[in-house]
Amino acid sequence: MLTPEQIAALNAAELTRAQRQSRRVRPTKQCTVGYGYYPNSQQRVPTLRLRGRWLEQLGFAIGSKLRVTVEDRALVITVAGEECMRRCKASR
Repeated sequence: MLTPEQIAALNAAELTRAQRQSRRVRPTKQCTVGYGYYPNSQQRVPTLRLRGRWLEQLGFAIGSKLRVTVEDRALVITVAGEECMRRCKASR
């Protein structure tokens, strides 16, 4: 059985946790297009690299399959659903 002091300490700890603001997702506001090479080629090609815990907070877990589309000159990156993954495998 807990003493009144222990109960008060647990309640205070829970209150402190509840009052903390959750971390805000802060994606990079600006990045630079880099370059990479295709295998067996000396031709440079544009490359984007995104990394950070904010990706995971948005649902982009390690190993996720992504769908990249273009809308009004903007890249839209979403986690591919099961149907999309089946179509991608079938088109190979």
